[in-house]
Amino acid sequence: MPPEIDHQVVAALYQFRMATAEQLRVLHTPDSQLELMRRRLRRLKKECLVEDVVLPQAGRLRAWFLTERGARIAARFPELQHVASPPLPEDKTEARLRVGHILAVTRTQAAFVAGARKTGDECRPLEFLPEVYHRYGEGRDGAVIPDGLLHYTAVAGGRRLCRAFVEVDRGTMASEKLASKLFGYARFHEHHPVPVHLRRTVAGQSVLPAWQQRYPVFPRLLFVLADTGEQAARHRIRDLQSIAATSPMVARMLRTVRAGAASLADLEQHGTSAAVWHTLTDPQRPLCGVWEL
Repeated sequence: MPPEIDHQVVAALYQFRMATAEQLRVLHTPDSQLELMRRRLRRLKKECLVEDVVLPQAGRLRAWFLTERGARIAARFPELQHVASPPLPEDKTEARLRVGHILAVTRTQAAFVAGARKTGDECRPLEFLPEVYHRYGEGRDGAVIPDGLLHYTAVAGGRRLCRAFVEVDRGTMASEKLASKLFGYARFHEHHPVPVHLRRTVAGQSVLPAWQQRYPVFPRLLFVLADTGEQAARHRIRDLQSIAATSPMVARMLRTVRAGAASLADLEQHGTSAAVWHTLTDPQRPLCGVWEL
């Protein structure tokens, strides 16, 4: 078993916190059998680098995460220098209780990686940074922390470097609360480090909006609906579209920021670039690919 795959698996578990053997296979060894990845993980467990927990009601499916020793080693990997150290679970009970949302996020990146391979685009396993902090105000509500910041290179029709804020929803929060996340992104989009009364000065006019100090273009907003039924997913998409249509602040943002929603099951079945995305600004528009929003 090539040692570089061990390195990649440990790096992925550091960045994504938890993953199943199948998710790690899709990310790193898509042409190999699942049992080979399971065997690799069992060997890493014997080396005290990873631990596993059996998922409830999942047919003995296991989720894998780093031990303290594994996280300490991974923290020194060059590609992880700017990735926050993962909060390690105190025990297997805590790991089991936290695993649902974390695995949905990992599934989402695995879907983008697999979709890129299918279309000839570029999206490597670690080009999805979980929980990147973006502050725009004071207090606990003064920041947006997307489930992931996606880096993706679309190749068809000329290379395009694409970024997206990804929100993964498992239906565990009220639909209204999910839709309200658009307000946070709209506030971040409008946030300016210079007070309004000073922007009229020459110096104030030269200061860029806060987001533009990090991104050349504001990232797309992608809502991925996981583990929800088809009807529930439709309702949540309608609520997102309703906020987009009725909030002046959100509407201002969406004049230039592209936003859409899709079910994770569709992304896995048809590919992330397939016509499975609902645009938030035009409910009547036919479904489209993620980079066509």
